Amino acid sequence: MKIRIEDNSVRYRLRRSEVDTLTEKGSLWATVNFPEGQFTYGLQAIEGLADLQAVYEDGSIIIQIPKQWVRTWPGSPQIGFETDLKWNGVTLHLLIEKDFVCLDRDIASQTDQYPNPKA
Repeated sequence: MKIRIEDNSVRYRLRRSEVDTLTEKGSLWATVNFPEGQFTYGLQAIEGLADLQAVYEDGSIIIQIPKQWVRTWPGSPQIGFETDLKWNGVTLHLLIEKDFVCLDRDIASQTDQYPNPKA
């Protein structure tokens, strides 16, 4: 799972196997190790949730996604999900999407990515 953070925007890109893991297990986690500790980020599929939510606790970013979206996502043509969370004049943009094959890289090394619609 790749994460991209820019200003008030958090984007996750998931390979096929990661989408499958999220569907099967209900969560997906990645960790970056630093000398001072770990930074963890992940996704949790939550029953009854209506839209994406974000939680930051104990140095971890957790994006919660409605479980009903996760159930149908792997085989669907839907690329991803996004929302803007707003509070106290602040907006946090969240985007979760399938990771496509990069057209300018070796395709053989990208076997777990989704086919690029521009190919």
